[in-house]
Amino acid sequence: MRINTVIFDMDGLLIDSEPLWYEAAQESFRHFGVSVNLEEYNQTTGLRTREFLHHWFTHFNIDLSLIESTDQDITSRVIEKVSVKGEVMKGVYTSIEMVQNAGLKIGLASSSPMSLIEAAIEKMNLKKVFSALTSAEALPFGKPNPQVFINCAMALDSHPTQCLCVEDSFNGMIAAKAARMKCLVVPHPEQFSQDRWNIADKKLSSLEQWDIETLDALIK
Repeated sequence: MRINTVIFDMDGLLIDSEPLWYEAAQESFRHFGVSVNLEEYNQTTGLRTREFLHHWFTHFNIDLSLIESTDQDITSRVIEKVSVKGEVMKGVYTSIEMVQNAGLKIGLASSSPMSLIEAAIEKMNLKKVFSALTSAEALPFGKPNPQVFINCAMALDSHPTQCLCVEDSFNGMIAAKAARMKCLVVPHPEQFSQDRWNIADKKLSSLEQWDIETLDALIK
């Protein structure tokens, strides 16, 4: 079935927000006298904040009842940071223009809460680009569960097998493949050479590398 829809992830793919999430988490974690190094943090990218917190609160033996308030604290910090200093990733605007010129429907599916999604696309001046925005915030499960991608496809009136997902995280890639979507993955440079990305349909080191020949090969 020919691809007619492209669904983008957001954090770390469209906007360089992962360092801001890390900053916010470290600031919030100081209240508990703990910290997570960057290598450890990178293993939990793509998870919703609650799942991220459940993992680390269990690891550090922190009261799990504090997850909700910490989630709110981290999210508010990230929204402020994105609004002030969020930077668009290289190749985003040219990639979106290429997809638009190909006549494909465009959606966004993120693990982030809708409040952050809206702040980020406002910062990137992309409000008019996406015909559907979906968040895993209120879903029973986030990525690697595929539901957020399936919901985005449904909102765009597309079958999952008609969708190409563009991701940067391992959990996101697994979610896309579980949804039976094709997946173009743009891993973090430090993770690029890892074999685990081999299940993606295409791997690039940057969206700057995404050209019309690569798009045509993915959507045919």
